[in-house]
Amino acid sequence: MPEKTGIIIQARMSSARLPGKSLMMIGNHPLIWYVLKRAEATGLPVVVATSTDYSDDSLCDYLRKEKIPFFRGYLQNVLNRYIKCAEKFGFEKIVRVTGDNPLFDFEFLQKNINLFNSYNYVDGIYEGGLIKGAGFELVKLKELKKIPFSKKEHLEHVTLYLREHLADSEDRIQISPNEINFFREEIILTCDYHSDFVLLNEIFRNFSYRPDILLPEIIYFLDQNPYLKKLNKNRDGSGG
Repeated sequence: MPEKTGIIIQARMSSARLPGKSLMMIGNHPLIWYVLKRAEATGLPVVVATSTDYSDDSLCDYLRKEKIPFFRGYLQNVLNRYIKCAEKFGFEKIVRVTGDNPLFDFEFLQKNINLFNSYNYVDGIYEGGLIKGAGFELVKLKELKKIPFSKKEHLEHVTLYLREHLADSEDRIQISPNEINFFREEIILTCDYHSDFVLLNEIFRNFSYRPDILLPEIIYFLDQNPYLKKLNKNRDGSGG
């Protein structure tokens, strides 16, 4: 019986740098909607892993209304949340996506999903790898279960231990970017600060709020409008 693959999107409303960002509106939809639509475009089952904290009640209300499967686990122990979520939905192979990356490269993900056939962990978020905000990770449930629960940072940052010990196993690799999504310091597509949110709004507005904008389209647009790349250059939450 083949191992089941699914996408788990981690999201919460209690971000210290940009509280409530999952439900902040871009056009007629909240930010999390764009992440979900890009994930669904892969054809894989998609689940949101959020927390049992009251702050995430509104997020769960939205997901329930949209009929999106979700799992609620520990707020701080995100590693345990991932493991329990995967077990509940029967995922042996997990595509990890974060809820603040509404422009993650789903097309590149589709082209590389077969790496699960050869590896237990594929790092697509390492520094200098894919453009920040375009990345994703592939990790098998059995690999997550190998991570010791002894350090707080490993519980909060799900795959940090695997990235720290990448060279310890031949079953772990870093994904190789292509010419388009190769890391560029001046382009940041994640949503950590208000200035990031301003840039994302500009991008989606230009493309009529399409959730399936391809990365080459985004890069071309930003290169043709270099002033936009300066919107979140400082990333201090000030909006510029």
